[in-house]
Amino acid sequence: MKSEIDAKAWDALKQLGDAALEIGGIQAVLQMFVSVITSAEQVAQDSDEAGDPEEMVSEAISTWLVSSYVPTMLEQFTETGSDD
Repeated sequence: MKSEIDAKAWDALKQLGDAALEIGGIQAVLQMFVSVITSAEQVAQDSDEAGDPEEMVSEAISTWLVSSYVPTMLEQFTETGSDD
């Protein structure tokens, strides 16, 4: 069963993907995907090193996506889009 934070993270990623596609096409979406995977791996590693139980690692990644990564990237996309 998917938690509420996981559902919010998924919705945030879809929103970010749509924005990336609109601004930079499929290349921007692929770059976003690589960035998310790389950054999420670091969040997972930090969570693991902090001693969080394994089931909390997914929650840590979802929380990071919703509260930090996606809002920051959407802001950057907005700034990039307004430069045109």
